[in-house]
Amino acid sequence: MSSLIALGTGGAATAATFYLYVGIRGKNKISVEPDHVPYWSFGIGLLAANAGTAFQQLAGIGQQLSTSFQGNAALGEWQTGATAAVLTIAVFGLKPRAWKDALCGAIAPSLYAAAGGLWALPASILTGLITSFIG
Repeated sequence: MSSLIALGTGGAATAATFYLYVGIRGKNKISVEPDHVPYWSFGIGLLAANAGTAFQQLAGIGQQLSTSFQGNAALGEWQTGATAAVLTIAVFGLKPRAWKDALCGAIAPSLYAAAGGLWALPASILTGLITSFIG
């Protein structure tokens, strides 16, 4: 046995996504508070980075968002770290909304990794911890 719970990253990402979906609806035994959605989806995004092709599209969404800001001449010089900052403000500064927080939280890890520097620390540290438990 190479890990604590032996789910694999694809299995863990699928299970966490289903848990989040069931919990957001709030009509079942599982309940996820709206304030907790970004954390659940951030974890899903971390798992998705190491999962199969079904989850690889999440990283592309973050990169396309950053590229669209960088390609806008009206904004001037725009780096990936600025996109990461805007995304973080959108998640934690705006009123909790399940759809917004789920999407932003899921694309955040790949965007933070692309931004590098201090932005990459949470994603890289948490990825190492999570994959050691579920690997």
